Amino acid sequence: MPVMLSREASIDYDVQGEGPDLLLISGLGFGRWGWFKQVPELSRRFRTITFDVHRDLDPRHGVADLAEEASALLDHLGVEKAHVLGTSLGGFVAQKLALGRPELVDGLVLVCTSYGAREPEHMSMGALGRMLGWGSFGARDAMRRGLETATSHSYRAEHPEEFEHLVRWRMANSPSFSGYYEQALAGARFDSSRDLGQIKAPTLVIHGAGDRYVPVGNAAALAGAIPDSRLVVLRDAGHLVFIERAWEVNHEVASFLDPR
Repeated sequence: MPVMLSREASIDYDVQGEGPDLLLISGLGFGRWGWFKQVPELSRRFRTITFDVHRDLDPRHGVADLAEEASALLDHLGVEKAHVLGTSLGGFVAQKLALGRPELVDGLVLVCTSYGAREPEHMSMGALGRMLGWGSFGARDAMRRGLETATSHSYRAEHPEEFEHLVRWRMANSPSFSGYYEQALAGARFDSSRDLGQIKAPTLVIHGAGDRYVPVGNAAALAGAIPDSRLVVLRDAGHLVFIERAWEVNHEVASFLDPR
C-alpha cells in the first residue's frame, strides 16, 4: 500500500488496472474499501486510483482541503488529466476539484450527491439523526442504523450477508469520532450552487430514487446547473446506489467515460 505525505496529511492510495486514469473519491465515513464493487470491474478499462486522506479538517474549508489533497495525489502520480468520480461528500470534493483544476478533470461523475447547503430538498430530521448516530446504543448500533438508512429495504432483504459485511467493514475502517464530525461539518458548509455553471468537464449525475440522505430532487437540480450534464436515476436504490446497483452504475460510468 503506497503512502504519500503532504505538509498537512498522509494519503494511503492504491492504483489498479491500465487505461485512462480514474480517480474515485469516497463519501462521509467511507474509505477506499467502499469501492469493492467498482475497482474490480472498472480497472478492466481504466487505471483506477483510490485513496484515504488522514488529516485534521477545518470545517470552514474542509472540502477545499480535501480537493487539494486529491489534486496533490494526482500530481504525485504524474497524472495530467483524469476522470473523477465522487460519491456523497466525495461528490463535493469532485466538484471543487473540477472547479479549481479544470485542466486536470476530463470527465466528471457525481453519485448520490448535491451542490450542498442551498440544495432544494433537505434530508429529514430522522435521517439526519441516524447519520449522526443520535439515540444509538454504542458505535455498532450507530453504524448499523446509519447503513440501514443509506440502503433500500429490497437491497438488505436480497443481500443480507453483504449488508452485514458493510457493517463490519464500516466498523473496522471508520474514521475517529472527531474525524467523522469534521467531515460532516465540512459537508454541511459546502455550497457550489453559484459556481456550477463554470464546470467545463462533461458530467454524469447518478442517483438512487429512494435516497434518504440526499433526496433525489437534489440530483435533478445538480444536473440542471451543470452545462453538458446527464442525469441517471435508478429506482429501488438508496444512498449507497453504487453498491446496491453496482452493475448499472459501473455500466453507466464506463459508457459515459469510455468515448472520452
